[in-house]
Amino acid sequence: MTYLPQNIEQLITWATVFFVCLKANIGTWGVNEVWVTEVETKFTDMQEAHTIWVNPATKTKAAHTDMEAKRTLFVKAVEPLVQNLKTLPMLTPMDYDLLGIPAPSSGHHPKYPTPTRWPELTLEVHGQGTVDVHYHDVETPSSTAKPHGVQEAVIRLGFLDHEPASADELTEKPVTMTRTPHRIVFSSEYSGKKLYAAGAWLNPTGERGPWGPIVKVVVS
Repeated sequence: MTYLPQNIEQLITWATVFFVCLKANIGTWGVNEVWVTEVETKFTDMQEAHTIWVNPATKTKAAHTDMEAKRTLFVKAVEPLVQNLKTLPMLTPMDYDLLGIPAPSSGHHPKYPTPTRWPELTLEVHGQGTVDVHYHDVETPSSTAKPHGVQEAVIRLGFLDHEPASADELTEKPVTMTRTPHRIVFSSEYSGKKLYAAGAWLNPTGERGPWGPIVKVVVS
């Protein structure tokens, strides 16, 4: 996250431009609007805490602690959103410039090549609304291992009433996994609905490999 300004005033300026650009393209890029709203809410919380901190009448140690805590929450929330944007094929170099985020590396570092295969996914239901996502790589000896040069797996999710033709139809908030399994808990409104998922490997420079086969499960 070295692209994020360390100075909080500069971070607020960056985030303001980031959300304006993102929301202007949210439909075109197919980003989950609820997810964007969740992250932007944390940004608003950070802004408000900063306003309290810079006001001489309310500038206290407690206000500073609160501001830093909300900065941390925002940074942790925005990074997965940025990583998801870097998996979308339609973004142009200009889009990355406007968003203020680094584009996926166009070079091929000899130690970290672009992944050429994908994680095999298994979805398991564990109680009401609870789904465990497992991945494994069929070409490595350990079923929990990742291929050489892979840092994590990104899992696209979607609740649909039809079989999706591709991972582009899976627009729920994605999951990033560095280890397997990963447990997701859904609210009761998703009970009985079909959850579809597809996975891809990401290398340390953010380059994504191909999406694997789509799997599904019915949420209890």
